[in-house]
Amino acid sequence: MTITLKYFGLLVDITQKKEEIFLIEEPNASVSFLKLKLETVYGELKNTSYTIAVNQVMSSLDYSINDQDVVAFLPPFAGG
Repeated sequence: MTITLKYFGLLVDITQKKEEIFLIEEPNASVSFLKLKLETVYGELKNTSYTIAVNQVMSSLDYSINDQDVVAFLPPFAGG
């Protein structure tokens, strides 16, 4: 399946990308699976706090990813 990954804030600095198309060959991939996969590609993500949204909805780690989903990686937001 093919998904779109979007990075924001500090995560753009880590990945050097704002967006990328990502291929997942795992048929029942979860957000947790994707997170682990990306942490191997971008090692600095392991030491960074972020949340993940799928199709503009904050998602739990066990949420199943589907073909053509848009997954956003969001850094902590400052209040004010």
